[in-house]
Amino acid sequence: MTELTFAKQFLSTLDARPMKLQPDHVSNPKTLEIHAPYTLPRMPEPMKKPSTTSSASQTTPASITITLKSSRNPQMELKLPDMDAGTTSVLELKERIATEVGMDGIEKIKVLWERKPVSDAKIVKEVIGEEGLQKAEVEFGVMVMGYVAPAAASKADVPKETAGDKMEVDGERETAAAEGAIGEEALGREEFWDDLKGFLQQRLKDESLAEDALGVFRNAWRRR
Repeated sequence: MTELTFAKQFLSTLDARPMKLQPDHVSNPKTLEIHAPYTLPRMPEPMKKPSTTSSASQTTPASITITLKSSRNPQMELKLPDMDAGTTSVLELKERIATEVGMDGIEKIKVLWERKPVSDAKIVKEVIGEEGLQKAEVEFGVMVMGYVAPAAASKADVPKETAGDKMEVDGERETAAAEGAIGEEALGREEFWDDLKGFLQQRLKDESLAEDALGVFRNAWRRR
């Protein structure tokens, strides 16, 4: 038998068979294989529910004391007792600082946590984290860009001035003039480079890169 004859015979056999099962098809129960559903074996011990004890169950203080401290101009340390860390925002802290140092706005005020500026929209709880909430007091750094102390009272406000009062007022004016130095005099002061460093850290979001940029600027000024 040739291959062609075999193929024709095989195809004719297939044609004689139905292509699909008829609607009234019934399988032979004697030859039908029953496929039972596969189920996983039971565990020797039932699984236990996860324990409900978590970090949230740990008692955290309802309020904390927030310290706002600036070691540079202006030097200040403001303590805010009984502050709710869950509702107090960084913006509120800036407003307290502005009131303390006598500033009209908060644009030049920076609040620092771990030496990094914090966004105004942040809540104190988000900034200090769970570890900070366990403490009774936390400390934020403060930096005021280009701060100038309020001017001394004018002569019109002082009807009569003694010699001692005049010396005291002159000393205050000299201090205010030193803090508000401009031009090359300002570049010779360490406070100017500290303010510039803080500005670079805020904009670059990278402390090491800000240090390198500050070094480039300072070296270029010295070699001019």
